[in-house]
Formats: sequence, C-alpha cells, structure tokens
Amino acid sequence: MCGSAGVLAGDENEIHLLAGENCKVIFTDQGYQKLFHTNGGVSRQHIALTVQKNAKLCYMPHPIMTFTGCEHISSCNANLTESASLIFSEVYCCGRTAMGEAFGLKRFRSRTEITIDGRADFIDNTLIDPAALPIRQKGFFEGFTHTGFLYLYTPNKTALENVYESAYLTQADSIQLCATHTACGIAIRALGYSGEEIYDAFQKVAKEICI
Repeated sequence: MCGSAGVLAGDENEIHLLAGENCKVIFTDQGYQKLFHTNGGVSRQHIALTVQKNAKLCYMPHPIMTFTGCEHISSCNANLTESASLIFSEVYCCGRTAMGEAFGLKRFRSRTEITIDGRADFIDNTLIDPAALPIRQKGFFEGFTHTGFLYLYTPNKTALENVYESAYLTQADSIQLCATHTACGIAIRALGYSGEEIYDAFQKVAKEICI
C-alpha cells in the first residue's frame, strides 16, 4: 500500500518492486494520484518492476488526477519471466471537470515498456500537451475526458482469451473499451468520462486472471 498527499513541483518519486519466485504481490494506493500545479517546474516519477519465475504481480494504482498548470513526466519499466503473471494499469483524468479544469494541465507524459524474458511485448507512450496538440479534436479523445490502459499477461492462454473476448463488454454507456493482442499478452485501451468508472471496469477485467 502506497499513500501520498500529492505530487508537487520538483518531486521525484521512484518505485522499485521485486516479486520473487513463486510470490504473489498486489500493489495499490489510498486514492487518486494528485499532480498539483508545478508553477513552471516539473514533477517526475520512475517505476521499475521485476517479476520472477512463477510470480504474480498486480499493479493497479488509482487514477491520476492532473491539476491546472501541472507538468509531469513518468516512466515505467516492467520485466517479467515467461512463467510469471502481470496485471498493470494506468488511468488518466484530464482534471477536475466539475470545476471547469478539463485539460488545464501544462503537460503530461508517461511511457511504459513491458518486456518478457528480455523481449519487448508492450510499449505505451502517452503525451497530453493541450498547447501543442488538438486534444479536443477527432483522433485524440473523441470527446471523452478520461483514458487509460490495462496490460495483462499470464502463461494461462485460456484465461487471456477469455479476457479478450469479454473486454469489449461494459455496463456503463460512458465507457468505451478496446482490446488487442500483443505478442504474448493483451492490452486494453479505455475512453470515458470518469476515472473511477474506468478503474472499476479494469478491476472487473483483471479479476478474470485471478491473480
């Protein structure tokens, strides 16, 4: 369990997790990850995950909430063995929409690379830069305000296929899910109007892997 009041300008956070052989690890936090106004500065975060033989890691922190004026750079490298299992998610919220702060951030960048036995299986490179990119136009958020991705890998191929076939189903009309195969796992992209709804939908999908 990781708890934090929020991230400010100049903050540099590092998370290193090692799931040893035959271990089962669940990483979560107490609530939304708040990225506050950085006053012209930058906050940073780096995550390093290692999942060894027959180990299982579920890394599903709550959604990231960007405040007006924040600039944040994040990177994650996850390395696992072929016999291991991994659930990894990241959910992004455009800001406090009820207060008129949609896409009021300065810049948000997050890069995630997941490798299996040294071979890259999934790379996500998210860049939200309202000043440089037409975020509200077609080809970006398609009118939605929240996004996220969920990556799933397990040596149990039947479980993966069950997830792939059901990932498009959601009870909330405000969420759109799309699943695709990677070389070894499955990646699911979500668009919606609520970070909590996306997070709940991801948890529902992840339960099918039974980590």
